[in-house]
Amino acid sequence: MKYEVINGLLVVDLDPFFVIGIAVISFFFGRILRSHSKLLQALSIPVPFLGGFPVALLVLVLRLTDSMVINFDPELNAVTLKAFLSLIALFGTWTLILRGLRTSIVFWSLAIILGVLQAFVGLAGSAILGEHPHFGLLLGTVSMIGGYDTVSSFAPVIAHMDGIENADAMAMAAVTLGVICSLIIGAPLGEWIIKRYNLVNQNRLEFDNDRLIRSIQRDPRPFYQRHAVECMKTVGLVFVAMAAGEWVNHHLLQNVLLPDFVSCMVFAVVFRNLADKTKLFSVDGLALRTLTKLVLTLFIAMSVCSLRLDLLLGLTPHAFFIFVSEILLNLAFARYVYFRFLGKNFDGMLLAVGGMSFSMGVTANGLSNMQSLCEKYGPATQGFLVLAIVGSILINFSNGFLIEFLLRIM
Repeated sequence: MKYEVINGLLVVDLDPFFVIGIAVISFFFGRILRSHSKLLQALSIPVPFLGGFPVALLVLVLRLTDSMVINFDPELNAVTLKAFLSLIALFGTWTLILRGLRTSIVFWSLAIILGVLQAFVGLAGSAILGEHPHFGLLLGTVSMIGGYDTVSSFAPVIAHMDGIENADAMAMAAVTLGVICSLIIGAPLGEWIIKRYNLVNQNRLEFDNDRLIRSIQRDPRPFYQRHAVECMKTVGLVFVAMAAGEWVNHHLLQNVLLPDFVSCMVFAVVFRNLADKTKLFSVDGLALRTLTKLVLTLFIAMSVCSLRLDLLLGLTPHAFFIFVSEILLNLAFARYVYFRFLGKNFDGMLLAVGGMSFSMGVTANGLSNMQSLCEKYGPATQGFLVLAIVGSILINFSNGFLIEFLLRIM
């Protein structure tokens, strides 16, 4: 951890150990909060958000009162996200991928339509408010379904083209507010849909206690020994996939506009299917689920703790008006389009919740909302894989082309 006094203000750069420690403590604080509130339990708001948001508020207060500036290490978030997506990819057996192919195509198609609608809402809002059309696009498709990476790519371009003041800061603020809203309203939306349609998770018994006991009894080794070995094996596969992906990115894909975690996910899928085909090694489902939940929880906790809430102060009334319009669009689209066209069942509800969440900033938020619901209603592996592939990979291509097209014609 580094300390530095700049213009009389103490600036603290937290190293990875402090960041992880704060994230873990915030997680347990969130568990305590939810365990003592029936309302929070009923709404299924993710625990990492409940614990991490007070930390972000504390950091904001320290910054606004000129007491201290605390900076979190962004590189740690990137590595954790890459590890999580590689873990998700290890679920990708060919059977599961082929079974979810149709759902992925439909989901991606609907997400493209939502991106177009977000652009129209942003453009309509900017026309009503007398702003430049690119102002609405920036606070619509670029910030919402695009997220932080898309804002980093396009906000400077829009600012240079049109002279929009503080375009990048305003867009980052919109993404930050979208992240917060998605974690507040995503799981409650799922709870409402479940109760409205009396949905039942058909995979509820996938990991019931009797099945788990039978699995343990089939292996002569003590469970703690076997589970520890399988977890270590899974960790090894993930790190090998990440290392191989990094090598490919550095040596073969330097000039390719592709998120760096895509190569890692591809290697993870190859390793999983190689294991299933050759039987040379295995991927234990329980160990994989344990590690996936752990890493996702850690990532969301770190991300929420490190939210730059001070950026929200840069949102103008016009920008906030467009943002609220986009939120209403996302809610309506999740309820009446995603849920309807993805099956009107438990899996469709999960993808509706996940789709609404990733179209408001970050794919991992959708996965966190889905995980929170699955903790109460049972597992659903395919939905996680579909959302990870569409939200992290496919939508980046289609949304990038859409934004470039709109910038050229306006």
